[in-house]
Amino acid sequence: MLDFDLVTILAEILNFLVLAVALYYLLFKPVVKRMEENAQKKAASLVEAQEKEKQAAKTLAEIEERLANLDIEIEARLQEAYKLAQAESEALLEVTKEEAEKILSEAEIEASKRQLREIQELQEELVNTILNISGQVLIKTTPSVIHDNMIEELLEEIWDLGKSDMRQVRTIRDSLAERTPSVYVASSTELSPDQQRSLIRTFSALADRNVNMEIDIAPELISGVQIRMGDLIVENNLKMELDQLKNEVAEALEENIRNDE
Repeated sequence: MLDFDLVTILAEILNFLVLAVALYYLLFKPVVKRMEENAQKKAASLVEAQEKEKQAAKTLAEIEERLANLDIEIEARLQEAYKLAQAESEALLEVTKEEAEKILSEAEIEASKRQLREIQELQEELVNTILNISGQVLIKTTPSVIHDNMIEELLEEIWDLGKSDMRQVRTIRDSLAERTPSVYVASSTELSPDQQRSLIRTFSALADRNVNMEIDIAPELISGVQIRMGDLIVENNLKMELDQLKNEVAEALEENIRNDE
């Protein structure tokens, strides 16, 4: 018969249980925990992968949809760009048109002004030429009696001034101060002794004192004289009348130009 030692068996069983408990806590449980953690990680990774797969599928669907509508989108963008470019082109064209019209208007105004200046210059040159020729003709053809009459008319004018406007006469006398006045006479021709005496007598009466007289010959006066005493200047000659005629002609021509515009 076999001889079983119950104590030994119990001891072996106890050792086995201790070893099993130790292995469970020291080896099996950590391994199981690690396996559970790995399983959870794999499950999470799987869920994440599935989510990414869904997102990728959604993105792919959007891309496919966009690709399907790409021609339409491109056409819409092209139409939008064309309309924008057309609007900008029309705006630029309008600005260019306005600027061109402004430049053209300014050019027309400038051309009109230049033409007017040229006409005025031509008219002035024509009038000057005519009057210069007239002056030359008058110098040669005017009789001496015209010269004498102009001197007489000027002397009468001075005497009439003393009768009609003493206030102006006093102003002339006051302007001469205390000095002996000098009378400067420009005459188209030589003055006769009687004419010289008449001039001295008339201006001495005007100045209320004796005067000195200086005479210069000025053929450009054509006929007549020009006299200066202090601030007073009086004249009666054909050059003065030609200059007045020149101004009247110029004003009449300018008035005609304005009426024609």
